[in-house]
Amino acid sequence: MMQGIMTLSTAIVTFAFGVFVKKFNLLESKYIPIQNALIGLVAGLLAFSCELYDNVWIAVVTCFLASMGAGGTYDLSKTRRADDE
Repeated sequence: MMQGIMTLSTAIVTFAFGVFVKKFNLLESKYIPIQNALIGLVAGLLAFSCELYDNVWIAVVTCFLASMGAGGTYDLSKTRRADDE
């Protein structure tokens, strides 16, 4: 249960950081995936240190995938469909 909450929290934090950075133009868009990867890495290490995961590799990969998925979800929401043009 706590692992799912950590994964969801990672995705939400990553999404919020992405929106914040885009809104205030703090980084160029090409650096946002690096930001997302760093958030995933930190979240994974934090989850492992809090003993939510028994394996550091599983913790980092899970949080990394959640953070990259949040970035992809944001990009998908901003992509215009061909029908809208």
